[in-house]
Amino acid sequence: MRIGRKAALYSLALAACLWGAGPGAASASEPAGCSAGAGQTRQIVDMAGRTVVLPPTIERIATIGSVPVINGYLFALGAGDRIVNGLPPRFTQTARWRLQGEIAPGLAERPVLQGQAGNGVNLETLLGLAPDLVITMDTPSARALEAARIPVIVIEWRHAQDIEASMALLGCALDRVQRSEDYLRYFEATLQRVRETLADLAPADRPKVLYFNPGTMATPLVIANWWIEAAGGRSVTAALAGEGSAHYTHEQLLLWNPDVLIVNSPEQVAAIHRDERFARLAAVRHGRVHATPIGAHAWGQRTIEQPLTVLWAAKLLHPDRFAGVDMEGEMGSFYRRFFKYGLTGEEARSILAGSAR
Repeated sequence: MRIGRKAALYSLALAACLWGAGPGAASASEPAGCSAGAGQTRQIVDMAGRTVVLPPTIERIATIGSVPVINGYLFALGAGDRIVNGLPPRFTQTARWRLQGEIAPGLAERPVLQGQAGNGVNLETLLGLAPDLVITMDTPSARALEAARIPVIVIEWRHAQDIEASMALLGCALDRVQRSEDYLRYFEATLQRVRETLADLAPADRPKVLYFNPGTMATPLVIANWWIEAAGGRSVTAALAGEGSAHYTHEQLLLWNPDVLIVNSPEQVAAIHRDERFARLAAVRHGRVHATPIGAHAWGQRTIEQPLTVLWAAKLLHPDRFAGVDMEGEMGSFYRRFFKYGLTGEEARSILAGSAR
């Protein structure tokens, strides 16, 4: 999928960011651009259509809901040091999420706002952190926090193109427009590079692929379908309707009979090989069961590293066409450029192995 609505979405995001809000502020029909003067407040229309008044400066940011996903945006915008809260417990109990704290040092020691399930924000702790801004992907949470008079903006990531609007919105809100534009240029250039390499690929040469959790028999539908197709595969869940997670049976999986299975961890790879119900699948018989890498976030899910996901998957599905792609080098370049982090060779190999230890 191309990021085909780039100009329109980006213009909407800029138009929604009203600098110097007040009698002389620009209206939503008169884009004001994104360069604030000293002491100016700002109004921004978020992706839930809410108008939010932001303070003149934003130095303290709380992330709630899909915390690692939102943190990734902030890392790429050079604002990781502004995050005031830590990861929910379920992300801190395994070394798989270690890189979040490496990219933003001190993150592991910061107060936790959410419980084990990743929801139920502790309002008292949040107020004590005194954030200038809260960022979430959950509209009900945003509306619940409005009463606390804390500026809250909602971003979305239900479709591939949402990353563009979210990046433009956050770049505008945090005065990081050049950084957001740089990321979006990289995103499109990487996808174009893959498209050109696969341009003459026959439909029959696109393997059938399933990205799923073998324990729950579920797939995050829209995102998984997108990156599989972008990487030159045929997602077997493409015909399923819906925007959330799709659930299916082992019988359906046997009917699909994917050529490639992609899961979230090496442990899930091992679980597939232990389970006789998967043994008849072509992917298992031919040794094509793989774990997605995990860096700042798991690459098969919503992640700021999504361009790397597409490149990794394309190399996995079409090794001859992408033989010249050095994934460790690609990752090192990405981390330096967007996270300002010097990724070691050992870290890169750990990410690619799906362990991030």
